[in-house]
Amino acid sequence: MNVPATREDLMIVNMGPHHPSMHGVLRLIVTLDGEDVIDCEPILGYLHRGMEKIAENRTIIQYLPYVTRWDYLAYYVHRSNNRKCPEQLGNIQVPKRASYIRVIMLELSRIASHLLWLGPFMADIGAQTPFFYIFRERELVYDLFEAATGMRMMHNYFRIGGVAADLPYGWIDKSINWGLSGPMLRASGIQWDLRKVDRYECYDEFDWEVQWQKEGDSLSRYLVRIGEMVESIKIIQQALEGIPGGPYENLEIRCFDRVRNPELNDFDYRFISKKPSPTFELSKQELYVRVEAPKGELGVFLIGDQNVFPWRWKIRPPGFINLQILPQLLIGEMIIDTPEVQDINSFSRLEYLKEVYGMIWVLVPILTPVLGITIGVLAIVWLEREISAGIQQRIGPEYAGPLGILQALADGTKLLFKENLLPSRGDTRLFSIGPSIAVISILLSYLIIPFGSNLVLSDLNIGVFLWIAISSIAPIGLLMSGYGSNNKYSFLGGLRAAAQSISYEIPLTLCVLSISLRAILEAQSKYGFWGWNLWRQPIGFIVFIISSLAECERLPFDLPEAEEELVAGYQTEYSGIKFGLFYVASYLNLLVSSLFVTVLYLGGWDLSIPYIFVPEFFEINKAGEVFGTTIGIFITLAKTYLFLFIPITTRWTLPRLRMDQLLNLGWKFLLPISLDIHDMFPMVTGFMNYGQQTVRAARYIGQSFMITLSHANRLPVTIQYPYEKLITSERFRGRIHFEFDKCIACEVCVRVCPIDLPVVDWKLETDIRKKQLLNYSIDFGICIFCGNCVEYCPTNCLSMTEEYELSTYDRHELNYNQISLGRLPMSLIDDYTIRTILNSPQITSE
Repeated sequence: MNVPATREDLMIVNMGPHHPSMHGVLRLIVTLDGEDVIDCEPILGYLHRGMEKIAENRTIIQYLPYVTRWDYLAYYVHRSNNRKCPEQLGNIQVPKRASYIRVIMLELSRIASHLLWLGPFMADIGAQTPFFYIFRERELVYDLFEAATGMRMMHNYFRIGGVAADLPYGWIDKSINWGLSGPMLRASGIQWDLRKVDRYECYDEFDWEVQWQKEGDSLSRYLVRIGEMVESIKIIQQALEGIPGGPYENLEIRCFDRVRNPELNDFDYRFISKKPSPTFELSKQELYVRVEAPKGELGVFLIGDQNVFPWRWKIRPPGFINLQILPQLLIGEMIIDTPEVQDINSFSRLEYLKEVYGMIWVLVPILTPVLGITIGVLAIVWLEREISAGIQQRIGPEYAGPLGILQALADGTKLLFKENLLPSRGDTRLFSIGPSIAVISILLSYLIIPFGSNLVLSDLNIGVFLWIAISSIAPIGLLMSGYGSNNKYSFLGGLRAAAQSISYEIPLTLCVLSISLRAILEAQSKYGFWGWNLWRQPIGFIVFIISSLAECERLPFDLPEAEEELVAGYQTEYSGIKFGLFYVASYLNLLVSSLFVTVLYLGGWDLSIPYIFVPEFFEINKAGEVFGTTIGIFITLAKTYLFLFIPITTRWTLPRLRMDQLLNLGWKFLLPISLDIHDMFPMVTGFMNYGQQTVRAARYIGQSFMITLSHANRLPVTIQYPYEKLITSERFRGRIHFEFDKCIACEVCVRVCPIDLPVVDWKLETDIRKKQLLNYSIDFGICIFCGNCVEYCPTNCLSMTEEYELSTYDRHELNYNQISLGRLPMSLIDDYTIRTILNSPQITSE
């Protein structure tokens, strides 16, 4: 171990295999000394698709569609590297226009790859909203890909000697109007970029700079990737402005055809086509080619042996190589950095009814607050989903009831009927009691809240202290849940939750001006709107908001909940309604915190706002007791739900704090301020000690809120499939259309298919030496829609349609024969002109 331990009892945590590598290719065995990582052992997984061996048993044309599956974030880069091998072996010249098109696609692919890195990276540190913004921008890049290649992913666009097709009309204008204006190594101070070093394609014709940093940390790698996207936009702009005319493919590469006289329909049979023969052979030599992929150097080592199949195909993946330094980066850091790292006796009918009525009236005072609180929580959940959807330009819930208001109730009902699992070796009593304690302790806090001038469930002179004392029980429930689970992840999450709750209870307590809530409200109502404690104690108001958000475990203080990225914190072993109780407790705590903010700082039921004469209009002070109480409740709840916009917007704006930052904020910043909250001089002195950090944080927080709030009124960019159909491009690769009369049974489609998918049955007419096609079928359950069969078909009997809905309940229904393949696509049948022709009397009579 490279870092000395401070304790003898270390904790060993197994991270993965689902995280940080999502497909199971890596898991980490991390040794912890408290929160610090002192050792890390990466364990590689066994998820391997055998791409190298597949390459050695396929021709180059057959294997190229596999290349895009290496890294579905940077498929153009991988395909560019693999078509360089035969081009260099055969000394094939690439037309200038094709080279420009390749550069544009490569840099767009680099931007799309970096954007997909940036989105999950921001989500890992708690910034959820940028994830949607980044995907919105990435979809614009994918629109360009689909318009040019017909596919949003797995494009199969680059060809030996050029590209599959020229850019469609208007593509360049669309790109310009859109405003298209190995980070690991370059973030460590080394200016090394293969686009500059090897000068492949036409990168040396553009003006751009290599992005690099000296520090070698996560921030440096972030800055390098952001800078690379800016440079990629510069390259794309220059390429779009200077792209030359001419061919997009070198048609002279037919020299690769094998000079033989094979038998009819043999594998080496040559044919006259619009594309070169897929059976060219690789010369006997060794070759290593490399390109600058978004993750680093991507290399391919190829050995030819005068055959159509390569003798050896070795891949150097950049991501795999970069993982070897991971233990050195993690040792000495904190575990939170790693992801970025459940009989009445009746006497008579009348007596029975009286007994029932009596029980109902006994339950009414109990059920009424519970029902009101339940409705309030459901309203918060719906409000949060709608606000977050507006900020993130999503549609949000809208089908479960009017405007989706029943969606939260549907989710709770689903959890209610799910199975409750118990850990086999855990303490079942603590495991079962923990969630209930977390909920009950918060429910008791509602007893002391004055909803109106005549409505307080329990008017106690120690109301504030009672609330703080009751809320202190909730961390005990979290600790019981973590300990009773017999799981180190759960126990660690419970400890963190308890530490966070205790750290912010003290500043929360010190912000309160009095112990009687009614006295606080009466003091504020004496002076009207300007007598609210919001103006008298603004610093206390801010400290109270921050502390209450931390008590609710919401972003940016959702560290216990953030353990879901690793396992699920103290909720790891929970399921069903017990799992849902933790979220119920969080929303209950949010509602009670908002109510206390309303009572302590916003005047409660008092509405003496200038230019708003609601109290005088309704004459609340002179009104009847019931009516006045109702208006008071309404005013209190209105203020509460208006205030809820602050914590809800904060959750979807700011990233989360790390554990040490969270505790430092509570103990070293908020606690001293709250101790001197009534004395301005010590408070100002405290701000001076953290002045620079405070100003910088305030500026960043303000900028973040301006960005998210500016998106609130924009139209959503998502659609509701299948109620709204996707609009595809003209080159979209959907279901294959087959024309039986044009097919000559040459089986070229079989030879170029990466998975030998088309099934062609034919017989030979010996007298005329001509094939007669009997049956033709394609299994769309296996097809990867690479388009090779369409491009290489010599008679154009195959074409790609825009029909993409091919899902069936029976897998065998996806095996289309020539009759199913020959039908017109649905988009054409729906066309009025085609429908008129099909329904004409001549066709009907036939």
